[in-house]
Amino acid sequence: MVDSGMVYQITVDGTTLALEGIRAYFQSQRARLDAHLVARLAAFLDDAHDSIDCAIYDLRHPRILDALASAVARGVRVRIAYDGGNEHAGGMSADPKPSGTEAALANAGLLPHATAVHERGRHLMHDKFVLRDERDVWVGSANFTVGGLELQDNTCLTISSRDLVTHFATTFAALLQPQHRHTRSAAALTTAESSGVLVGSTSIAPFFAPAAGEAIEQELISAIRGAHKIRLLAFLLSDPGILEALAPLAQQPRFDIRGVYDPHGMEDVLRYTTQDRALFWFMDDPRFVAAPSHAFSAQREQDFMHNKTFVFDDQLVFTGSYNFSENAEANDEVVLKFASELLAAAYTHYTDVLFATYGGVIEAPQTRRRLSGGPRVSAGPRVGVNTAPRMPAITAPPARKPTASPVVAPTAVVTQAQAQAETPASKPRRKPRRKLDIIIFVIRLKIVVVVIAIIAYLVLSGIVHF
Repeated sequence: MVDSGMVYQITVDGTTLALEGIRAYFQSQRARLDAHLVARLAAFLDDAHDSIDCAIYDLRHPRILDALASAVARGVRVRIAYDGGNEHAGGMSADPKPSGTEAALANAGLLPHATAVHERGRHLMHDKFVLRDERDVWVGSANFTVGGLELQDNTCLTISSRDLVTHFATTFAALLQPQHRHTRSAAALTTAESSGVLVGSTSIAPFFAPAAGEAIEQELISAIRGAHKIRLLAFLLSDPGILEALAPLAQQPRFDIRGVYDPHGMEDVLRYTTQDRALFWFMDDPRFVAAPSHAFSAQREQDFMHNKTFVFDDQLVFTGSYNFSENAEANDEVVLKFASELLAAAYTHYTDVLFATYGGVIEAPQTRRRLSGGPRVSAGPRVGVNTAPRMPAITAPPARKPTASPVVAPTAVVTQAQAQAETPASKPRRKPRRKLDIIIFVIRLKIVVVVIAIIAYLVLSGIVHF
């Protein structure tokens, strides 16, 4: 989808993208990207007038608890659904978290407004979204903890759309039901999921697990198989279907794929999986890097690389709470599929910043000459640039559609270097012969000729003797 005529803003530091009806926030303390998630989420809650419906896996941040309590005090209807399970220490089935949400809610006086969702077996109430006034939604990969909002690598979005909130509200209502039961479906996608909800010029298709069944996995597999460029941010990656779809790329070193994963999330996967280890080729491929995070500990806040995002062909973004695992299909999860070139460009830039920060080498893609009227074809990456591209200094909406992506691609770095190599300072200076110098030379030559002629005349006439 082409974002025709879309008005947008993006911060110079690359932490915030504003589209019509959509704000995207990119957080990474390690990469020095501070999107101020705590302040933004608190402000989102403080602006509620009528209702707040919050579905959250882990809720312990003091500022967010205060904002929710303040909303209750001013008469806003507040409802909270949270994961009622005990401490999750990891493994293929669990996103690690300590216990403590219930105690935090009780201390904040919010327990009367909260419902513990007790899943059975390995399943989690893993949603991370807030609905405000039946009009706006906050959604992303961050739990509402100090670790989730301040220390980890996470992305979040706010979206203003009553149509989209309606689909979230149906899921939230189901979470509050006594004896909440999972219902998995292999049926066709709903109308919203198949056609998408339009927010400004951006199409958004919502998917909710477990009701979506295999639909999320199949959407990702289909996108992987048809893609020419992929960016991936994954706390963990263990879904057999997704791994098999990615497997051929292990033998295509020139394919334009780049990713970042959490090493401890993947260690848990490898500890328990019975799958062929060859499916995890990306852990030894230079196109992927591991974040320098720390293993889970219940005694401190976590600093995971916690994102769950795929970007395809600079057009499609899949992001949300959904880890790319088989177990996620049975959790309460949300994935949003965005069709937006600008949003895809921002997520790609964020991926590249993390990749470079964690030791990856940004490679400048070479472009083959294309035939007249033919598509632009990438010839694959070329090693040579080891720094992340910078965001441009766009501080106000452009009056028209920009002719270039809001993200400076790695090729821009190479172009700049080439341009520097062609500057006059790098070339030997030539001394031009000025016009005045030529005139003086001619005059001198004429004087010499005249003097010689006079001397010759005097000698021949006998006036002068030597």
